[in-house]
Amino acid sequence: MKLYSEDSSPFSAPVRAAVYAKALDVEIEPPPGGLLSAEFHAINAVGTIPCLILEDGTPLPESAAIMEYLEDKFPTPSLRPEGAEARARGRLLQRIGELHIMTPLVELARRADPAAPDPDPGVWLTRLVRGLSSLQTYVGEEPFALGAQLTLADCELAPALFMLRKTAAAYGKAALLSAYPPVARYLAGSSRHPAIRRVLEEMAPTWELRDGA
Repeated sequence: MKLYSEDSSPFSAPVRAAVYAKALDVEIEPPPGGLLSAEFHAINAVGTIPCLILEDGTPLPESAAIMEYLEDKFPTPSLRPEGAEARARGRLLQRIGELHIMTPLVELARRADPAAPDPDPGVWLTRLVRGLSSLQTYVGEEPFALGAQLTLADCELAPALFMLRKTAAAYGKAALLSAYPPVARYLAGSSRHPAIRRVLEEMAPTWELRDGA
């Protein structure tokens, strides 16, 4: 199998985290010809990364779909918690991470260009704050979102939160993470996992980030 991904893509990071955590033999390459190329669009009609090319050559885009596929295809080690309730909570946290933390941060980062700043980033800032507020009600004292073991929820949440400090600082909110101590503690704990650490180190150069910066 082959995964089309880029270190600069926060939406690709969760899939790479799952691949690393499972120690899968998956080739990871940038999209051929570039993300916007006709060559890549001929492979993946959706035109986005990440995109996993299955063993039969079928393209599978969208990070959530890819992670679920990898979990079904390679169930050991499991990145799903035990029990229907815990798994539902895990899916909820993945959605919070993608829709209410990562997406607002990506949109805010795009709008933070000094040459053409967004005069009204309030909608995305509000969505981000709501995402952080909801997340802090779910994370506890354990190092990971659902307890003592890494799950797909952590693969989604940790890369998203890693972008927070710098992106928020561009809008005068450098201390935003400190306003949510449970979330700050969660990020520090989950970042120690080797798979998460590897992904964050890959993201760092492009986003000019270092954890703790």
